[in-house]
Amino acid sequence: MAGRHYTPLGYCDKTDIENFLLLTIDSSFNEQIDDWITTAEKQVNKYLGYTTASGILNEQIVDETAISHVDSEGNLLIYPRKIPINSISAIDLIKGTDVVTLTLTNDADTAKYNIPTTADYILYPGYELSITGTSIIKSFMDLKFLKFFSRIDYIAGYTEVPADIRQATVNLVADIVMRHTNKEALESITQGRISKRWFSRWEASGQPGKSDFVLDAEKLLNPYRILSQWV
Repeated sequence: MAGRHYTPLGYCDKTDIENFLLLTIDSSFNEQIDDWITTAEKQVNKYLGYTTASGILNEQIVDETAISHVDSEGNLLIYPRKIPINSISAIDLIKGTDVVTLTLTNDADTAKYNIPTTADYILYPGYELSITGTSIIKSFMDLKFLKFFSRIDYIAGYTEVPADIRQATVNLVADIVMRHTNKEALESITQGRISKRWFSRWEASGQPGKSDFVLDAEKLLNPYRILSQWV
């Protein structure tokens, strides 16, 4: 469903919000909820470090200039901007005007490169490199102390939204909904013998402005942050 202004990526939906807050949201408010979900998705993507159009979800990326270096054993290490990495379709090494296109499979159609279980970088062993034609690059060690870059085509991201990222998005939308329903920013309310107080952990943690919903969302998202690469 498209919102009034934006279309959510699908990290969560209205039912998730209703079930979390134990309330029913009138159907006339559906488009506004979609806009709020999109806002929360953008918050998640920014916090995690995903800046492409599909956020954390699977995406075909073409001609990305990736951080790379050669290790002490002469292997090429490439760090794409989006993870987890699912597959690679092209790798070019570029030094000035010199371009070397790496062969990705051997004669048995087995990949020459490795993607570790963490799926956060590509390792192309030095012994797998074979050069045809004229090039200043004869081995990866020729690049070890030079400035160069890798240009890659690959597919990366999650095929499904992980449960904890989904829950974090729900928390962020819940924060928006509850702020909307408490426009006066009341700290407490009393009616007869019943008294209700809105208490947030930020009051004790020294993080003014962050509700319990936001603090819980950040706790869920922290393991996914791409700290070593681009946050």
